[in-house]
Amino acid sequence: MEEEYSLEKAKAYILDKFQTQGDFLILPADVLDAMLDRVMALDEEFMETSGVNDGAEYDDEAAFNALFAGMTNDFPEQKMYCMRFVDDYLEYSEQYLDSIGAIEWE
Repeated sequence: MEEEYSLEKAKAYILDKFQTQGDFLILPADVLDAMLDRVMALDEEFMETSGVNDGAEYDDEAAFNALFAGMTNDFPEQKMYCMRFVDDYLEYSEQYLDSIGAIEWE
């Protein structure tokens, strides 16, 4: 059964994954939180502009490129972390969507 998507639950789920993984705990908590807020906003922008919200297929590579470009622009001091951060975010976001039954696997 599909659970309704919740931005707050998604953020909590993804933040927990980042904290459990531990690789980004070197960053101050407010920076990690700001990065997560921004990457989630960039992902939503990508879904809107690419047509995903209207039924188009989610292109993982295009999403990664868009999110990575936005994050390196918005967080130049953390540029060295952005590639891994975006990659992990996309994985954790997919895991959240799968956990609520929002992904249809072919």
